[in-house]
Amino acid sequence: MADEHNQLGSHFTVVGAFWPPDNADAVVTGTLTVDDKDVTFATAPEYKRLGPGISLSLSLGNENLGEKVPVFHGFTQDGLCTLCDLMVVEVPGLTHHGLGQQVLSVTYRASMSVTGLHLGGSTDKCLTSARYSFSGLSDWLPKATSEAWDAEYITLKIPLKSREIVDFSVRDNRVRITIKVFSQLTSNFIDGARISKSVAYIDVESPTAESLLWFYEIGNRLENLFSLLTGASLAWETFFVYRGEENGHVTAKRRNRVKTFDPRECVRCSADQLANAVAIWLSAPPSFRSVESLALGVVRKGKLFLETEFLSLAQALEGVHRVTTHGGVVDRATFRQIRKKIVTLLKQENVDPLLTRRICDSLSHANDLTFAGRLSELCSRMSGALLDRVAINPEEFVSAVVAVRNFYTHAGSTMRNNQNNNPMSAKDLFFLSQKMNFLLRGTLLLYLGIEEKQFSDVLTHQTTRWK
Repeated sequence: MADEHNQLGSHFTVVGAFWPPDNADAVVTGTLTVDDKDVTFATAPEYKRLGPGISLSLSLGNENLGEKVPVFHGFTQDGLCTLCDLMVVEVPGLTHHGLGQQVLSVTYRASMSVTGLHLGGSTDKCLTSARYSFSGLSDWLPKATSEAWDAEYITLKIPLKSREIVDFSVRDNRVRITIKVFSQLTSNFIDGARISKSVAYIDVESPTAESLLWFYEIGNRLENLFSLLTGASLAWETFFVYRGEENGHVTAKRRNRVKTFDPRECVRCSADQLANAVAIWLSAPPSFRSVESLALGVVRKGKLFLETEFLSLAQALEGVHRVTTHGGVVDRATFRQIRKKIVTLLKQENVDPLLTRRICDSLSHANDLTFAGRLSELCSRMSGALLDRVAINPEEFVSAVVAVRNFYTHAGSTMRNNQNNNPMSAKDLFFLSQKMNFLLRGTLLLYLGIEEKQFSDVLTHQTTRWK
């Protein structure tokens, strides 16, 4: 494998030949290109000469736009290659109806390419393990090297083997997670000096064969988790997959939001806590995963309009509370009795069926906490001392967030029109969003079993650094 092509977000252009797995004779040659926008395969122009009276429209043309192909097998200069989830996005060419001649090329867009393996597609459950690496993660984990300072010299020990940080299995699905760091030793070509740096990688091994998409989702979730713990926006760098003794590396379109690692914003935890946090994160139910990307998306995005950031934070806080809390205003048994009596009354009063349905639909959420109630409960998970350090008065904070959220979400309502054009200045909205960010990250860290004393200084710095 060529090292310059094994990054998940590598940019390159190579010549290759590909064919459908069920028809190895239908080979097409062309150019595979990976850039910031897409993974594309453009076939070499094909010349066709048709006989008199035969319509060229019957041959390949724009009517094929949008055609989907599950998988292509092939090879490039780097070895075997699989293209997954292809779709025809362009059919450029030249048609001369008078001469009955045509030159056409087809451009396919793929979701991912896998170099080194032929797979049955992105959903083919044939892979046993995967290896991931993330930019900045080595700065957070312990170093592979060790130093000893004496009176006359400094001894630097560079181990030949990887240093194991954690090795455990997730209880729910028996997936094995291993996090290691190894020392990469290189030479400076200018002066011959030796340079050593620690490189971290994560191995995920499944007891049963899983698909490429399954391992890809694990990578996305690990990227979110480590970004949450480090306070940075880590970039997923490499993605290797394994099938027995065979292996390959994955290339996909990535738009990484990289944020420089800052030791003052990262949360330090023990190896046992790290293993527990990873297990909790990867074992979370689907309801949690539905808000995970929303929550981490707003935490990691560096540049957003103030209003967009505020509304995203409000939505993320509401969603995180919903999936980490069970129960409502009253217990379920009592609420069922209330709903039953209301439905009986609607039938007795012969209320219009459409109105009855709307009332019943509204009742399905009547036992949910209000947005204000959810914010108050989230604030109660933090100690009063920590809230004081970041200047959060729960009542005033909740009231401000609810008022601004209602202002922006109820556009055109009478209530909104009776208020000022903007209930809060841009400066105050910015600082309010910083407090909401504090509450969101703190809530997620508590969910992972990280104690407040471990992140109180970090979150205080993160929230108050702008003043």
